[in-house]
Amino acid sequence: MPTSARPPLPVATATPTPASIQSTIAAARARIEAQLKSQGIQPNTPSHPTELHPMLRGDYKPNKHSTQRATLPVSSIKANQQKPKLLKITHEAPSSLTDPAQNPYFDPSLNRRTYGPQTRRRHKQFHFVAPGQYVEQAERKRAEARMEQLKQEIAERAELARLEDEVLDASAIQLPEPPQVEWWDAPFLSEASYGSDAKIEGPESLCTIYIQHPVPIEPPLAIRSQGVAPAQLILTHKERKKIRRQRRLEQQRERREKVMLGLLPPEPPKLKMSNFMQIMANESVPDPTKLEAEVRRQMQARQNKHEADNQARKLTKEQRHEKIEAKTKADEEASLVRAVFRINKLEHPRHWHKVSVNAQQMHLTGKAISCPVGFSLVVVEGSAKNIKAYKKLMLRRIDWTMSQIDADQGATDDYTGNECHLIWQGEIDHRKFKQFRQHTCPTETQAKKWLARAKSDELWQLAKQYDPNDSITALDPFA
Repeated sequence: MPTSARPPLPVATATPTPASIQSTIAAARARIEAQLKSQGIQPNTPSHPTELHPMLRGDYKPNKHSTQRATLPVSSIKANQQKPKLLKITHEAPSSLTDPAQNPYFDPSLNRRTYGPQTRRRHKQFHFVAPGQYVEQAERKRAEARMEQLKQEIAERAELARLEDEVLDASAIQLPEPPQVEWWDAPFLSEASYGSDAKIEGPESLCTIYIQHPVPIEPPLAIRSQGVAPAQLILTHKERKKIRRQRRLEQQRERREKVMLGLLPPEPPKLKMSNFMQIMANESVPDPTKLEAEVRRQMQARQNKHEADNQARKLTKEQRHEKIEAKTKADEEASLVRAVFRINKLEHPRHWHKVSVNAQQMHLTGKAISCPVGFSLVVVEGSAKNIKAYKKLMLRRIDWTMSQIDADQGATDDYTGNECHLIWQGEIDHRKFKQFRQHTCPTETQAKKWLARAKSDELWQLAKQYDPNDSITALDPFA
């Protein structure tokens, strides 16, 4: 297969110089003019000199960093060689155009940028705000405001303490000098001195034969109610919760302020299973299982501390008894009440037990007398609160119609129609019974004898005359 002939290698030529280019152009021009003459055509000789292109002259050097196409002033026409002259303002604009006060067409409601020389507005660049910058500024301002408020409160307390010290200072208290004559003695003296004559008789004297009766003024409520002060204001459940919430918020605010001032160490974060991942988000956790165990340990420690504090605050058995006794004594000092009950039959063992045990537990004193012949009588004395609870026991809770079965004989005692009535209730000055006792009396004489020891034998006669069907003697037990 014949091989193709390779093209000849280009021969290196010398770089043309401006002089060689000019000579080549002149030779070409002369050759063209000779051809035109041989054909009978006269060449047009230009009336104006022509210039050579800068690239042909060899003095054009393009910019390597420029991305735009170079536009060079190449012209062969005289009109194109003349550049338009720019109009230059050599004088300033009149003040009637620049001064809004002298401009009759100026509208002050418009923006001031609408008059005067206009300048081209520069394009603003984007300035991105770092995350949390405004939050930090707000927190800083809040902290400064709280600090100023705390300083103001401290200054007010210091000023108040200083004023109290000045008031309590004995040297600051100056008693006024006693007058020459007291105001209540001045009308009875002829001169402003105690050594002058007294004006007891005469038309100018205040002493007359008439008696002046002052206008009676009602005493305060505490004196009218025989020393019993008005009851304390009782708050509702919502009001108590609101006061407790406000008190706890105030305590928490004071603690935070002390932590901000450095008086107390800050509390560690309270880790729980629901929030420990958010709290530990900024920290590396190489062992999540270990972290979970630590969180559970802290939760158990808080629970144990809570239970230990409750157990420490819990009163002992002796302290509870002392508290109950102190409260009962306070209630008795406020008011001491006696109540008398009339029962048709008081022979059932359960009835005896309930009447006796509840009276002792409520710190009541009195007597329970059972008389099989007629009726039974129960007298109790104590505080108003305990008497109210004992009335509910006697009149509501105990079933007086419950029958009793005799296991030995197999007989049943019928308690149908057995009732309990409150026949008297009122306040007393002091207790007449030292403790609560039970007695079974076969006759009325023996029952009166037991009541006479406490000077209360008239209660038996009152119970004997009581008629539950009489609307006049019947009492409302819970009025």
